[in-house]
Amino acid sequence: MYYNLTPLKKICAFTLLFICTGVFQLLAQHNRKVSGSVTDTAKTAIPNVKVMIIADQDTLGTETDDDGNFSISKISAAKFSVKVSILGYQDFTAGYTFTEKEKHKRLGNIIIKMSSNMLKEVVISAKPNPIRFMQDTIEYNAAAFQVNEGDNVADLIKQFPGIEVDEDYNVKTMGKEMVKLRINGKDFFTNNVKDFIGKLPAGMVSKIHVIDDFGDEANFTGLKIGEPRKMLNIVTKPGMSRGVFGNLSANAGTNEMIGSRSQMNLWKDNKQSSANVNVSTLNNGAGINKSTGIGLSHNDNLGKGTQGGFSYNFSNNSSAFIREQVSESLNPEGNFINNSKSEGDNGASRHALNWNINHSNNKVFLQGSVNSSYSRSDNQNMSLSNQSGLIRQDLQNSNRSTGSSPNLSTSLSFSKRLKNKKNGFSANTSISLSGSNSDQNIRTNTLYYDKNTGALLKDSLLNRDLNSNSDRQNFNFGFNYSIGLKRPKDTLARKSLNFSYSGSASRSISKVSTFVFDNTNSEVSFVDSLSTSFSNLSLNQSIGSNYNYNSNKTRYNFGFNASPNILTNRDLRLFKTTKNNTFNYSPSMNFSRTLKSGKTLSINYQGSNINPTINQLQPVRNTQNLQNIVVGNPDLKASFRHNMNANFNYAHIKSGRSLQAGINASATQREIVDHVLLLPDTLNSLKQITRYENVNGNYQLSGNYNLYIPIKKSKYSIGYSGSLGFSNRAIIFNNQKAFGKGFNFSQQLNGTISLKKISLNTIASYSITNNNNMSSMRFSEYQPIGIGQISAPTFFRTTNFSTSMSGSLRLKKLTLVTSLSYNTNHNNTTAEESIRDISTINMSLSGHLTIMKSCLVNLSAAKSNNYGYALANSNPLLINASLSKSFLKNKSLSLAISGNDLLGQGNNISRIVAGNTIIDSRDRQQTRVISMSLGYNLSRFGGRNFRVDAD
Repeated sequence: MYYNLTPLKKICAFTLLFICTGVFQLLAQHNRKVSGSVTDTAKTAIPNVKVMIIADQDTLGTETDDDGNFSISKISAAKFSVKVSILGYQDFTAGYTFTEKEKHKRLGNIIIKMSSNMLKEVVISAKPNPIRFMQDTIEYNAAAFQVNEGDNVADLIKQFPGIEVDEDYNVKTMGKEMVKLRINGKDFFTNNVKDFIGKLPAGMVSKIHVIDDFGDEANFTGLKIGEPRKMLNIVTKPGMSRGVFGNLSANAGTNEMIGSRSQMNLWKDNKQSSANVNVSTLNNGAGINKSTGIGLSHNDNLGKGTQGGFSYNFSNNSSAFIREQVSESLNPEGNFINNSKSEGDNGASRHALNWNINHSNNKVFLQGSVNSSYSRSDNQNMSLSNQSGLIRQDLQNSNRSTGSSPNLSTSLSFSKRLKNKKNGFSANTSISLSGSNSDQNIRTNTLYYDKNTGALLKDSLLNRDLNSNSDRQNFNFGFNYSIGLKRPKDTLARKSLNFSYSGSASRSISKVSTFVFDNTNSEVSFVDSLSTSFSNLSLNQSIGSNYNYNSNKTRYNFGFNASPNILTNRDLRLFKTTKNNTFNYSPSMNFSRTLKSGKTLSINYQGSNINPTINQLQPVRNTQNLQNIVVGNPDLKASFRHNMNANFNYAHIKSGRSLQAGINASATQREIVDHVLLLPDTLNSLKQITRYENVNGNYQLSGNYNLYIPIKKSKYSIGYSGSLGFSNRAIIFNNQKAFGKGFNFSQQLNGTISLKKISLNTIASYSITNNNNMSSMRFSEYQPIGIGQISAPTFFRTTNFSTSMSGSLRLKKLTLVTSLSYNTNHNNTTAEESIRDISTINMSLSGHLTIMKSCLVNLSAAKSNNYGYALANSNPLLINASLSKSFLKNKSLSLAISGNDLLGQGNNISRIVAGNTIIDSRDRQQTRVISMSLGYNLSRFGGRNFRVDAD
């Protein structure tokens, strides 16, 4: 078909085509889109941030959602500027340009900083939501909890659901230790949580984050693989990211106490300097304790994107002790009872030097450190043990040892985004050198008795010297290569395929020379059968690949790892070599998902090798304890542990109700366990031989939960928490394998009333524990004690019930704080006969009164009733009192007189239940002490003085 268009028609058609093209171009221009996200310096998403787009004469606006994301469409101009603003943070403004074909501008992550200007105090009648859950982060809002003048950060954290703080400021969340501290996303001095949460004022805190931390390198690369650590990040109020805090004090007391302590910290963002000196001496009832310490540290910016610093610490301590102890161990052959008394003096000194550097920009991440230390020890103790039950004998022991231990280590981590920005490469390496030298004199006098008549059969004396030397070198290396894949529909997401390798090689040499004194002529002879000389070489490798996906709401990686392990043990005297090689493989998984606003779910699985120690491998008798001779097993293989955990968090935005729940499971292949043999000796008595074997079948499964319900804008709250756990543990006793199933159950209910002048807190808890593991005391001062102790299946059931109530009344000129607690504890055996079923009832009442604003009177009383202990004990009434007077305008200078245990009834009896053994113990202490102290406390943040009361 042919159309003949006249010139006029051609002109009309061309005009129409031009208009349509212009309209399409205009529509295309108006369909331009900008998206991005907003976080603070800790890389935590900030909701409700105002985002404005200014393009020519047009101004478009929106707010970030709960995950900090924003998106704005219908932008007409090619050039535009973005302004981000929210109260308490510095405004962010930047200009951008669309390219000719670009329809969607992705700005990525915009980081805004806290405002440096102090804002006038604003009184808010309605409290905000107390808790918010995000991917890898739990956020607690300080404004939703009770904060009183004089409170420290620990006082604030104790109110948070799902977090526990003990007397030493150790922090746990859902059963896991908090291992790192940051403020506003930056390292803070030592990064040790317990060093600072008792010193920093709660009044400076805006929010506190509990973060699943995969490390700085993971934050740079976005590859969060493996088991995260728990990190505490304190977000300060605007202008509070700088301060000067510390204290100067001197004290003296009736127990020969005299000492002084000074500490000063200067802080301004990355610039952090500290110094401390302390000297003290006192009589603890067993002897003189002395302590000296010096510390220096400094961290600062070294250039653009680079921070670094150093620290040095010295300590020198000596402590005397006098201890009495009764232990009873259940065995199929009968019970072993050990009644002992010991005394001694332990001394130790240590120098430690650290240097670190950190550099990061958009392309490169670099982190390095060098650590060195040197330690010396000088210990001496004497003990007398009377053993009865299945055997009857006494032991008189004396032990004197001196030793030194140098250590040097260095580490380096490097990551780089490659030319193709989707790809990345990272590598890490570390080297450590360590050694130890010790000289030990052990004198053991064993008295053997006839079990039936009690007559002394033999008096055996063994006096020996042990000279020990060991050296260890360790080298680690690993790398990861990441290939970025095509971007998914979620434009802020990233997915990649990763290949990794990690390897560690360690070599150690251990030598022990044993010399025995002849009791008749004092001659010394070398005993070859009790001496060792071994070298150990191990090589662990892990080769893996995984697929990683990461977005604002979802993060997961799935992969597979292969772990070959080579272990070689060589006897340097007999020139005999033993090799044990293993090969393990396992999947790996990390998953984290923000289901919707207020709900998060995470699941992690990891497998890991655990090598036997050199002492577990050496096939030579260790006779340091003649009651429990230890012999290694050169045929041991490395264990492999499977560990999996899952966590679910939920918070209701309007009501503030929250639920935290977690499940942990682990199983170990070829776990190394004790093989205990009871053998007759030459006098028909018994001695214990401990060897090591690999066994399968050990596992544990546990779950915990925490429910928090705030009522009437958090004026009232109810909390309910608990845990439930099962375990299966194998032992080998007299060549017979046995499994013990453990069961642990605990419940706790607490309620809080937080009013303007009155606060009240009540707690009631109940727990049942079936103990089946001695590992909790394996390396404590109680191990080893003597014959009969094994890491046994379930022998003991412990039930505990406790309740407490504390309250405060704060008036204009009067502050009263009281507490009342009750605790009862029962221990009994699951065997037919009961063993030392104990009950303890504790009640306490305390309070303090402020007089004329500058005088503080503290009174406390505690009554304990103890029943069933093997050691004789009283039911003490402890009364403490103190009077302090504050000076200066900010009350920073104080003079105090204190009286501790005014009636002199202190009784520090305690009980440990582990494995097949129950132990009652008491250390001698000077409890009645009258002391005087003078102290100056400085706590100034953001130009404002804060009061921080002592706990």
